[in-house]
Amino acid sequence: MGGIFGFICKNPRDVSIINLGLKRLIYRGYDSAGITYEKNSSLEVVKMLGNISKSEIKVNDKSKVALGHTRYASRGWPTINNTHPITDCKGEIALVMDGILYDYEILREKLEKEGHKFVTTTDTEVLPHYLEGNYEEKLKGIWNVVRGLYSFAFIVKGIEEIFAVNAGQGLYVGISNECFFISSDLYSLTGFAENAIIVPENTYVILSPDNFKIFNTQGEVNGELKRVKYKEEIADKGGFSHFMLKEIYDIPLSLINSVNSLMEKYLSLASMIVASARKVYIIGNGSSLHAGYISSYYFHDISLNVISAAEFPYYALDNITTGTVVIAISQSGETSDVIRSIKLAKQRGAVILGITNSVGSRLALESNVYLPITAGPELAVPATKTFTSTIVVLKILSDYVSYQLGKINKNEIDSDKNEIQRLSKLVSESLPYMERRAEELVNLIDKESLYVASSGINYPIALEGALKFKEASLTHAEGVQLGELLHGPIVLTNKGYPILIIKPAEDQAEDLYSKVIKLAKDRGSPIITISPEGDFKSVKTTRDLSPITNVIPLQLLAYKLGVKKELPIDTPVGLVKAVTI
Repeated sequence: MGGIFGFICKNPRDVSIINLGLKRLIYRGYDSAGITYEKNSSLEVVKMLGNISKSEIKVNDKSKVALGHTRYASRGWPTINNTHPITDCKGEIALVMDGILYDYEILREKLEKEGHKFVTTTDTEVLPHYLEGNYEEKLKGIWNVVRGLYSFAFIVKGIEEIFAVNAGQGLYVGISNECFFISSDLYSLTGFAENAIIVPENTYVILSPDNFKIFNTQGEVNGELKRVKYKEEIADKGGFSHFMLKEIYDIPLSLINSVNSLMEKYLSLASMIVASARKVYIIGNGSSLHAGYISSYYFHDISLNVISAAEFPYYALDNITTGTVVIAISQSGETSDVIRSIKLAKQRGAVILGITNSVGSRLALESNVYLPITAGPELAVPATKTFTSTIVVLKILSDYVSYQLGKINKNEIDSDKNEIQRLSKLVSESLPYMERRAEELVNLIDKESLYVASSGINYPIALEGALKFKEASLTHAEGVQLGELLHGPIVLTNKGYPILIIKPAEDQAEDLYSKVIKLAKDRGSPIITISPEGDFKSVKTTRDLSPITNVIPLQLLAYKLGVKKELPIDTPVGLVKAVTI
């Protein structure tokens, strides 16, 4: 995963300007970055590790054609070797990619048998090797040969052209008087181009200094023209006012990426380890802990405990023996409580299964096996897309555990994967409505405190929703189980205390849900119900995936309340993305 930015010009231009384009794509990747360009009829490739927004790639040359990439490691560790651009065997093709290839291992094995030498552990590397030789012919319909959700661009030694493909990940051609640009988003072209063309899906484009053409399998096609006119601070956030809002809108694509990045061999290994364990613990902090709570409703074929990583050393350590499995969840992979706990557990013979959004993190390094969340970079402190993607990973893992135990068949696993794909599309279609609805309802919850309540598999969503209000809007919020609301907390509601109630997905909770609503209304509380039929409509899906659809309204309400209060939503005072103390 990552961001692509390049240019091709009539006259040589400073290659270093690629750095600015990549800095604007930092939300797409920040583990490493690289640039390739034509110099004296050869390809120069320069790479760096780390966040390009805090440094830049040192290049002092001019060239008519250059291509850059900022990477988020999802397949292959963040190393110089795995950093894009990646070349073919002869060093004649230098290629950068954004997205995920689904069946790259099959293609890699085939190419290796043909004599190609692979030097990285990325899925991207199959592309330059596949394109070796007759690359122009192979571009025609490549999306039918190489399966995935991706876009890529490459340059060829001795040829002043950029070749690019859109196979489901956005790609734009910027147009100026002297140059054409290629980029992963429209907003990064601010200041470089006056207009841009959206490259249609399942097409390839060839850019030369004087012209560009777009093709599909039938021949030349046109793309939609867009005006490029944005403020730089908006351009830096992919067209959104805050990273948090952008990352909420990223959720649909992140759900698909999370499903498709889970490789069969690692899922099988991880599920065998969990299925054969004597004891299983799930640990995490904050949003990761809440995702763990949700997964306890998934792993119904085994016995497990979900516990805060901060509490784990005091609660569970004495019970850790050989045969124990600890499933450790950390979006950053650097959370100190998680790292401390797994080190202590390993000393006592536990097997560690890591679930993280950062492939090169300490959690990935310390784990016996790890599964990537693959939500993409998340720059806002309040977790949004990483939370929903973590739920997806845990759901698929639980399916594989049940399959290992003979409780379900592969058709049921495929059914869940298909439902996630369907859900992604529906959420994408519903997000504009949900944002508008959050704007309409925000005044009802603009109070000093509020409750978020639910039961069953959505009870952890009440906890997560309350956390989002604390983080994004600095509002005191309490997540409460519906039944427990009646055992004391309801006394506060006679002061007009707002209650956000997520309708439980379980039929058994229907009477309790109706009873709580009636009691709260009788006490004069402002109430917002969240469900497919509620005041704030969420997308209808299965019970197991309902937490994904029900958390998005809460994320948007917390965000809109933070906007109304004019708060630094992405970077709340006193909070950091990864707690490492």
